[in-house]
Order: sequence, then C-alpha cells, then structure tokens
Amino acid sequence: MAAPRLQLTLALLKPDAVAHPLVREAVHAAILRHRFLIVRAKELRCGPEQSRRFYREHAGRFFYQRLVEFMASGPMWAYILAHENAVPRWRSLMGPTKVFRARHSDPDSIRGAYGLTDTRNTTHGSDSPASASREIAFFFPEFDEQRWYEQDEPRLRRGQVFYSPEERVHRVLRADEAEVQIQGSAGHCCCPCPQQCPGWICSGSCVPSHRSESCCPRCC
Repeated sequence: MAAPRLQLTLALLKPDAVAHPLVREAVHAAILRHRFLIVRAKELRCGPEQSRRFYREHAGRFFYQRLVEFMASGPMWAYILAHENAVPRWRSLMGPTKVFRARHSDPDSIRGAYGLTDTRNTTHGSDSPASASREIAFFFPEFDEQRWYEQDEPRLRRGQVFYSPEERVHRVLRADEAEVQIQGSAGHCCCPCPQQCPGWICSGSCVPSHRSESCCPRCC
C-alpha cells in the first residue's frame, strides 16, 4: 500500500524561544523526534508592518497590538515542516494556545514546557492547510509549493532523504545517492536521527546506539 501523501505546515519559533538557545534547540529536537521533515528553515526578523500584515485577521481584538509588538521584538525561526497530517500534528505538539491550560492539560507539549504567557507562548502553527499555504508564501515567497508536491514530495515519502545538521533541514537524495542507499550493506538512511551517524548511509553500527523514538524507523 502506498504511503500517505505528506502535508506541509508553517512553524514559527517566536522571539521568546529564540532568545534562549536551550529552548530553541529543545524545540528543534522535538521537531526531529516527532519525525517531521524540515523542508526549509531560516532565521528572520519581522518589522511591525510585516507583523501587522501576518496577523491582520486578528486586527481589532484586544491582544492584537501586544502580539504585533512582541513578534517584532526580536529574531524568530521559520520552518516549513512536512508530515502526514502535518497541520494537526504540529498543533498537537505545540499544545494549547493558553499557557496555563497547556501546563495543566498537556505539560509535555512545547507550550506546556516552555511557554511564558499567552503571547509569549514559544511557537506558532498554521491552523488549516489553506492557512499553511498562505503563511508559507508569506515567509518563504521563493518556495514553489506546487513544484515541491510534484517533484520532492514523492521522493521524500519513499524515504529518499537525509538530514543535514549543518543546514538544519532535510534534503532529497539525488538519484545517484538513492542508488547507493539501495545497494549499501545495511541500506538504511538515518536522516531524522539527531545523533547523526557518519555519512548518510549507515553500516548498521548505529542501530543499537540510536534506538529511541527520535530515530527513523528505517534505520532503528
């Protein structure tokens, strides 16, 4: 049976998370541990006008100005994530918007663990596939979503992927690399493993040391 199609979503690490390197790295590790593919990632900073445009659907609400000012207060990280049902999966991993509720009902969620207030709540995630497309285009205007679904998504779904710790994203294997993966002695790619075996194709030595939920089932 064919693997389900991957879905894209936008994830933001807000200024309160990026200001604390340990929190930023913990959220990045959680993304890998829950087996999201990181399609794109970049650090950025929004000015007040860009923040107002991004949150314009909330204009007029009591928290709007406070939210705009906070989002413009420091650097952020923006991610395009891929997974089966990426939109609800990422929102579930983030936890409830209200930090008090997150701490009590979902303390292991990102907001339950690291959120400070309902505004400084660590992360943002698209709330629907349509919102994901709009928000991805907002922060990654150079990204061609249709082309990604046509060219990259089928290969990523088949496991033709490796994680680059230097770039902090997953990359599609080239045809010659994929062929090596098929012919290798162990023939598995440990792409999502934060531990990262030497090289992309493991000999098998990584299996006992990497066995955890943060590892790709393809290699562990």
